[in-house]
Amino acid sequence: MSWSLAARTVAAVHVAYVAFVMLGSLVVLVVPWLLWVHLLAVAWAVATMCFDLACPLTPWEKSFWRRAGREPYEEGFLQHHVLRTRFDPANARRNHILLGIGALAVNLAIYWFLLP
Repeated sequence: MSWSLAARTVAAVHVAYVAFVMLGSLVVLVVPWLLWVHLLAVAWAVATMCFDLACPLTPWEKSFWRRAGREPYEEGFLQHHVLRTRFDPANARRNHILLGIGALAVNLAIYWFLLP
């Protein structure tokens, strides 16, 4: 397997994780046994965003890009793919906290209104 394919695969897993964090509560309505998996994923996402913890997927992706002969982006995954195009980089810390709180709020609202 080529290193760039490995980097793209890790990035795809990262995107899937972010989607699961944001919309996994809707999946839990159909597959209830995923509740605890989703709650742990949300807790980890909120912790990494609000307390500036590192996600293990980003270093793997960057390492694979280096092995593929490409220089990876300097910032984190969300900063590179989401925040840099939508928010002022000078407010990165505040934006992380807002995204963490937003992810928590979205999931709490879905669980509150849709679960029996």
